[in-house]
Amino acid sequence: MKRLLFICIVTILVQSSCNKILNTTPLDFIAPENYYSNKQQLEAALAGVYDRLGDSRVYGRGMASYLVFSDEFFMKNQTSGAAANVIDASTLEINRHWEALYTGIERANMLLENMHKAGVDTETFNEIRGQALFLRGFFYFILVDEFGGVPLRLTYTKSPDNLTLPKATVAEVYVQIIKDMKEASALVKSASGYNYNTRITKTVVQGILARVYLTMAGAPLLDVAKYNDARLYADSVIKSGEHALNTSYSQIFINHVQDIFDTKECLWEVEFKGQNQGEIQEGGTIGIYNGISCSNIEVGFGHDIVHATMKLYRAYENADLRRDWCVAPFRYTASGATAVKTNWTTAQIYERSIGKWRREYEKNLPRIRDFNATNWPILRYADVLLMYAEADNYVNGAPSASAYQALNQVRRRGYGLDIAIAAPAIDAPAGMAQQDFQAFIMNERLRELAFEGLRKHDLIRWGIYVPVMQAQTLLYASEMPTALRDPAVSQASRITQRAVVFPIPNSEAAANSEIIQNPGW
Repeated sequence: MKRLLFICIVTILVQSSCNKILNTTPLDFIAPENYYSNKQQLEAALAGVYDRLGDSRVYGRGMASYLVFSDEFFMKNQTSGAAANVIDASTLEINRHWEALYTGIERANMLLENMHKAGVDTETFNEIRGQALFLRGFFYFILVDEFGGVPLRLTYTKSPDNLTLPKATVAEVYVQIIKDMKEASALVKSASGYNYNTRITKTVVQGILARVYLTMAGAPLLDVAKYNDARLYADSVIKSGEHALNTSYSQIFINHVQDIFDTKECLWEVEFKGQNQGEIQEGGTIGIYNGISCSNIEVGFGHDIVHATMKLYRAYENADLRRDWCVAPFRYTASGATAVKTNWTTAQIYERSIGKWRREYEKNLPRIRDFNATNWPILRYADVLLMYAEADNYVNGAPSASAYQALNQVRRRGYGLDIAIAAPAIDAPAGMAQQDFQAFIMNERLRELAFEGLRKHDLIRWGIYVPVMQAQTLLYASEMPTALRDPAVSQASRITQRAVVFPIPNSEAAANSEIIQNPGW
């Protein structure tokens, strides 16, 4: 349809013989051949690639909530649309999510194909090229993880003909992801080259490659040889000396709220700026859409939508400080013109919101209702340690001392202890078999990385997403308060085998005659 429309428009213009119009360059459009002429333009183009990470249907909201349904949260009283896990190929949020990711790829392709025109020095050229390559690979990593095989567009769209591509296989997409990321690794700077963590660095590439390889080792590819690659890349981050755990778990997320860059703990974040007021439209919704319930703007408005599950709450021991930080033990209730903290009772677990990003710490005042400058973590050092422990356990057939060390550092920090000192009551039990250690890692990832958009990804690569979510329907039905139960049961019950991947959006099907819909959709 789009190709026909394009041909019709061109034909009309040519037949009109209106040479004045055809020979005039629009003042509000700069063609690729006339751009990318200096360093400033290259950096602006690169910023445009990064920009898609913060889209509301990517990390701005969707990948922090309704696009990553798992056993750690449910959407309170949501009965329709994507927020209720009611989706099909026409769902707006799925279509916009796909479009945002492919827009990032298109922008990366345009930059990569045209940046040689700028004539910048080799160091600048390599750094920008490396970041663009990595981001293209990362966008494809999200796409293949969520949709399965997808079209591989590696050149920018010069005509509608470029839109008609069949799906590459899952394996073929991963080959391209690894190619882009490995090339990027040799081009980008080290983390010590920046005092902020919103740019791609060598350890970011290594850490994400560890995630990519760990994913390939699991479902659907089940290429277990990739466990060794995951171990090697995670180990490279650990041995780099660039990163370390923050001694305080809660401070990690306070830093996100206050726009403080902790380059040791947080390797890579999506940066949000301001409150979407005036000319700067880079605000986010972290801690608002997925925050503590509050109806007062001055205190920090929070939608009462994304709620923790009893399963997550029970995963923590009472002494684990992460529990009451991740699962807010209070809400804000009206008190005249303001609001006060009101604690939940011990019986009110399902009523609790996400507490990870708390608006009370915001420094950008006055607060407004719907936007803030809280950053989103894509990769933390704790995740790297847990990936290393998981991969090492598989490679060695049992957990080694280094796997225990990586895991126990994360656990000790969770309890507020010195990570370098053994804590027999807290540390993982010694002498575990491979299977038992894997189960322990799976639960530790749930505790440590709760609400960071990784749980669904983990459940899928472990091959247990559907049975885990079907089990949640039984838990909700048997123990959830009546006022919350039915919508939550419906949300979890929609996770069937077809839901392991999303449907190919109608927007893609309309533009690409070669696309084939995913099974079951």
